[in-house]
Amino acid sequence: MPETDDGSVLYDNPGSSNGLKVRFLLAELGREVRRVVVPLGPDRPAWYRDVHPFATVPCLVDGDLVLVESNTILRYLADRAGRADLYPRDPAERARVDQLLDALSLQVRPALWEAELLTIYGDGGLDAARSTGVLDDLADVLGAWDRLLATAGYATGRFSIADCAIAARLTNLTRMPIDLARFPATWRLLETVCARPAFLAAAVWRP
Repeated sequence: MPETDDGSVLYDNPGSSNGLKVRFLLAELGREVRRVVVPLGPDRPAWYRDVHPFATVPCLVDGDLVLVESNTILRYLADRAGRADLYPRDPAERARVDQLLDALSLQVRPALWEAELLTIYGDGGLDAARSTGVLDDLADVLGAWDRLLATAGYATGRFSIADCAIAARLTNLTRMPIDLARFPATWRLLETVCARPAFLAAAVWRP
């Protein structure tokens, strides 16, 4: 049975990939927290800005602790649960996980977001993405990214918080006109991690 944690609140939105990261890990940990839906869009409610200075999603409030970055939340939850299998204590193994989280945010996400805006969320469409070279830029980044991943289906070779972040953030690749066979480690990871029951439960959450 899931552990009920009435002291924790997750401010989230079903459409947030960063929120999905956290919901995925919570499901893996068997933890239930109270969830508050925050509307997406440019005008976030004033009440949420009182909670989160930047008003982005998600935000985890655990007692007096307020965490406003999704990757920080992943690290905290794994450490809080004593799950060294998910976030290793060994410096080299931990650095590998941290490197993947950082590269995902700093290298992959900007290129992915540009492509998502045109092909999924925006009005530009596929032709605009091709004409502006956005898909080519994304493919270049994914080629480099793929070299960082283990090839067994998990980012470091075994399931970790890096997989929670990667699956949540890259699942939109399956909806885009990109040949994922060119990036076999990424494709294998998505096939493996997105089939986990915890991911499936987190992905279909509705308030």
